[in-house]
Amino acid sequence: MLPVRPLGPVDLSACLDLGADRDWPREHRKWSILLDVGQGFGIDAPDGGLAATSILVETGPVASISMVVVASRYERQGLGSRVTAHAVEAAGDATVFLHASDFGLRLYESLGFVADGGCEGHIGVLADDGGPASRPITPSDVARVYSLDAGAQGFTREALLDRLLFEAEHVHVTDDGFAFGTVLDGVTVIGPVVAPDEEQARALIRGIARAAGGRIRVDVDLAQPGLSEWCRASGLLPIGPAPRLVHGGRPLPGEAARRFAPYNRALG
Repeated sequence: MLPVRPLGPVDLSACLDLGADRDWPREHRKWSILLDVGQGFGIDAPDGGLAATSILVETGPVASISMVVVASRYERQGLGSRVTAHAVEAAGDATVFLHASDFGLRLYESLGFVADGGCEGHIGVLADDGGPASRPITPSDVARVYSLDAGAQGFTREALLDRLLFEAEHVHVTDDGFAFGTVLDGVTVIGPVVAPDEEQARALIRGIARAAGGRIRVDVDLAQPGLSEWCRASGLLPIGPAPRLVHGGRPLPGEAARRFAPYNRALG
């Protein structure tokens, strides 16, 4: 049986090649961030490169699993199950969640994951409706962002936020909310979006969209249908839902009503 081994930044090129084998875009920045903040796991292919990968990111009592990829020539050999189960085991007592594609849903359910909401992507150029907008962050806002995030997530994750703040091209705030805008593959991905209500969530999206220009993407939580409707009415095309599953059906901590969008589908 081919062993599962740790992955690190040195494996970035092989990870990109594996993703390309499954027609994934070569998201250099996304893989780089995840390999830096998380634990990567991989199975080497006997004929070269990687046969399978997964990445686990632990923050406080919660852990996310992402980038579960199996080379096309090694599919249906149980490798996806092995790298996912390895990540779950490495998470210990943490509450583990992931966002799934329709293709991977049965695999994750077979490993004990239970459906718990999800998100739907919206992409395009936001039509400016002239509504109120957020403002760029200042140094005096950073502690408040930490506090707002801790309330929404149910725990503090300042180290992860520091890395995401460093990566983001745009960080905006409102009276009681914040959002990041990070350019991935030529699109400004807006998330997390943390706000007390839909009005401030819209203001955050407007503010970053105006500052960034061009195409944006927002993965709106399925529990926020009003924001999804507004995104579509504002010219953003839906690109399909991604179910969120939690291992063992354990509840995720925090104030779910304040979480309008995750950072991306790999991180909450």
